[in-house]
Amino acid sequence: MLWTVLPTQLLELGLNQVLALDAQTPQRRDKLAGKRLRVTLKELGAPLTVTVTETTVLLSWLDSGAVDCHIVSELAVLPELRDSANITRLIKADKLDIEGDPLLAQQLSKLVTDLDIDWPEQLSQRIGDVPAQMVTNAFRRSQKQFQQWRSDQRQWVRDTLIEEQRVLPARAEFQQFQHEVQQLRAKLDQLERHMNRHRE
Repeated sequence: MLWTVLPTQLLELGLNQVLALDAQTPQRRDKLAGKRLRVTLKELGAPLTVTVTETTVLLSWLDSGAVDCHIVSELAVLPELRDSANITRLIKADKLDIEGDPLLAQQLSKLVTDLDIDWPEQLSQRIGDVPAQMVTNAFRRSQKQFQQWRSDQRQWVRDTLIEEQRVLPARAEFQQFQHEVQQLRAKLDQLERHMNRHRE
């Protein structure tokens, strides 16, 4: 079990250090203190239990105690849980099973997604002003390049689909073509019978 415990402890340590960088974290964490959530992802099999205390967030693959909410789902579905409007649809589609308080998962998600961290300032404190500025500028450039690449890819897909639509016939056109072929075949059969009668 070392292969699950050690990465989990590192993830837990990293998560709590990131949470500590936002001054609003204690306030948000206090609202969730004592709450426990268990997530079972079909891809992983083993359930992960998240426990929030007044001072930290604990993660465990081995905890089997009672929880306030237990979610059974798939990894791809988790981002959709941010919007409560999706929950009913996912349950009906058998992509989500929730026992307990469904809002707890959203509140825990907001603990991380609502973080407001001044990353340039944090970097500056650790590596100095000039290197922090260089790293920040490089990150912003790479972010712009990624957004441009993503935009180019979307445009390419759109252009390809439009070209494909010009190359491939629409369903109605194909059905019309089939109908005309059947009519032509019927006329050929009729002509062949007519010719055979005259030969006799």
